[in-house]
This record gives sequence, C-alpha cells and structure tokens, in this order.
Amino acid sequence: MDSVKTFLSERIENIRTIITTRYVKESESEDPHAFGLLIEHLCLKNAYRIIIFSVISFIAGLICAIFGEHSFLGVTGSVVIMASSVIFFWLMCRTSFEEYPNYSLIRIFTYIYWAAVSLGSVLVSVSEQNEGKTPYFFLIYIATVIAVPIVKLYESAFFAAVILIYGISFGASTEKGVLYFISVFAVVAAYMWLSSVVRCCYSSLWLGRRRLDTTEQRCLQIARKDTLTGLLNKTGLSAKFSDLLQNKHNGEKISVVLIDIDNFRFFNHMYGYDKSDECLYRVCNCIRIVSKPYTELVSRFGGDEFVLVFEDLDEVETVKIAEQLRQSIETMAQPFGNGIVTVSVGVSGTKTLVGKITYSELLNEADEQLMIAKSSGRNCIGFKGRPFIHENRRPAVTVQ
Repeated sequence: MDSVKTFLSERIENIRTIITTRYVKESESEDPHAFGLLIEHLCLKNAYRIIIFSVISFIAGLICAIFGEHSFLGVTGSVVIMASSVIFFWLMCRTSFEEYPNYSLIRIFTYIYWAAVSLGSVLVSVSEQNEGKTPYFFLIYIATVIAVPIVKLYESAFFAAVILIYGISFGASTEKGVLYFISVFAVVAAYMWLSSVVRCCYSSLWLGRRRLDTTEQRCLQIARKDTLTGLLNKTGLSAKFSDLLQNKHNGEKISVVLIDIDNFRFFNHMYGYDKSDECLYRVCNCIRIVSKPYTELVSRFGGDEFVLVFEDLDEVETVKIAEQLRQSIETMAQPFGNGIVTVSVGVSGTKTLVGKITYSELLNEADEQLMIAKSSGRNCIGFKGRPFIHENRRPAVTVQ
C-alpha cells in the first residue's frame, strides 16, 4: 500500500511540476540556450500550424459566406476569416524558416492570426444567434482553432477573458440569457486553458529529451575521444571511417597512414609516465598541424600509434605528407637518451572505391609497411614493400 501511495504521489508531483512550468522555469535559469531553442521551436510549430489551419479557415469562411446568413455581421465575419486566412498563409509561406527566421515576428503573426479568425468566428456566431439559430458549428470552430496554438497560460487566460466578457455582454441582451453564453464560452476558455497545459507538457518533454540527447552526445564524444590528446580513439576512428565509406562513391580514393613512435616503450621506462604523456602530446600536435589541411580523420590508435585517413589523394601526395609528418616530429627534437624522438611510418596504397573496401584491409596494409620501415632502421617510411629513407634523416635511438 505504501508503494502505491509513493507511486501516486510521485506521479501527481510530476504533473504539478509540468503544469506549473516549474521544470521549464528551471531550464530557463540553468540553461538559457536550451530555453531559447525551445521558444524558437514553439514559434516554428505555431507557424506551421497557421499554414495548415489557414486553409481550413478559408474553406470554413467560404462555406459560411455561401450557405450562412447573409446579414451584415455574417458577411463581415466570413470576409474577416477568409481574408486573414489568405494573408497569413501568404506571409507564412514567404517567411524563411531555415535561414535566420525572425521568431519575434512569427510570434506576433501567430497571435494576430488567431485573434482575427476568432473575431470573424464570433461575428458569424452573433449573426446566427440573431436569426434564432444556435451557433454550434462556429462555437466548436472557435474552440478548436484557439486550442491549436501552443501558448502560455497567461496568454490563454487573456484570450479567454476577452471571449467571456463578450459572452456576458451579448448574453445579457438576448433571450438565451447570460447563463447560456457563459457556459458556452466557458467551454471555449477551457479549451484555451487546455492548450496552455499542452504547451507546458510539450515544453517539459522537449527540454527533457534535449537534456537526454545532450548527455548521450557527451557520453558518445567521451567514448570516441582520446582523453590525453583530444584526437579520435580507435572506436571513434572506426565509426568515422564507416561513415566516410557510406558517403563516398565509386571511383573516389582513400588511403591510410600509420605512425609509430620508435622505441617509445623504453622512453616510458627511462623518463616515467608524466614525461611520456608530454612527449605524446607534442607528437600529437605535430601530427595535427601538418595533417590539418588534408584530413580531419586523425586518431591516437594505441599507446604510441597514430592513424590518419586521407581522401582523394594519389600515392605520391600521400607519401609526401607522410614524409612531412616524419620530418616535423624529427624537427621537434624531443630528447631521448643520446638522441631524439623519431617515428616510423607505414603508408597503405591508395585504394579506388570500386567494390567494398574494409577499414581493416587498409589498416593491415599500412601496418605491414610500418614493419618494413622498422626493420630498415626506423625513422623512415614503408610503402609498397620497400623503405623510403631521407638522406639527411637522424638515426633512431637504439636501446640495448
């Protein structure tokens, strides 16, 4: 029994939080950017609703003009409905929702449109009432149209108050009496209040979903990024590579460069973890700076290995970039024993996308070329089964 009471009290508290917009207000103070995005989203939702309901309004006004009472109020109301529908349909269709939309203007359009349609509907209802008919159709229409926009509670209360004042004043001068019109327009006011409740629920759900999405994105970024260097890790590179292959077409080229720091295990033993992390970070910066004009797919693949993926480069260009990477790290002159830190580089052959090329195929080929560079004295490039050794290269540190 206690668990049931606890469950019900939690549900009631959640509903109260939503209806009182407490959650939305907290988001406004804690995350103004999210709240601003919510307001913009609501404006656009209202704008799209105007486009849809302006067509319905025009058809309803046309039917009323043809088959309704042809009194002054009836014709005026029909004209107001049709004219406002056409004008605001045209305005909303011309408003750019994709490129820098004016949300304040859209908000003003929303209120003017519903005020104009509501006024026309009231005039038609009064015309039918004067002829002794009960304006059920347009009373329902008023309630439906007013309930459509997503508005705040105080805005709904304002519109409802205007309609109730009209109901009282008009009911006092008719045979139906004040009670009849108060009850009818109270239903309309209830619809309007319901629209504000819908807005509160919608806003709370939107903000909650955005927070969840943001949390998931942050977790995904953490899972795909190397914490020390900020580069992609092995998981992130694999995901990016898969996206790359899906977006590329047959005939386009792709290649992989694999970089390994020479004898880094001994550097770690010699200087300790702090100096090793500093060295990795400096090597990473060299790789990032040199490769930036050519690719964004740069990854710290393992402890001291880095992988780069290049698009639309031929083999000569890829090897030249690999040599620039090797020289930049050599020029950095990070002390290592009696020498400096150097790297060995393996370059896969540039593949043309004709069939299905897998990530592992390119990586395995680059790894094979890396082994050739290491077996040839390190601090050089392995490509197509043979080493490319620069004549002025510094010898890699040898560890006994």
